[in-house]
Amino acid sequence: MDERTVSWYRCGMSTHEVSAHHFRQHLKLEVDRVVQNHDVLRVNRRNGSDFVVLSAEDWQAIEETLYLNRAPGLVESLLEADREPLGEGVPLAELDW
Repeated sequence: MDERTVSWYRCGMSTHEVSAHHFRQHLKLEVDRVVQNHDVLRVNRRNGSDFVVLSAEDWQAIEETLYLNRAPGLVESLLEADREPLGEGVPLAELDW
């Protein structure tokens, strides 16, 4: 992955894995943990594809990140602004909106 890609896992979300059996037995506990801790839960299935559980709030943040990454030049502009020393910026009051 190149540095221009803004990725959701750099935002402090951790991932843990459980079996589908464990997930069924402890659904409320696991969902509460995902929502409260902003974790990502990977559920491993014996006979089928694994799936991921995350909160609606975290999914919305991921969707916004993906949307912003589609805007040509936006990521580069944000990275460039991040490298600019704060003393070299223009105060908001002086911007011509």
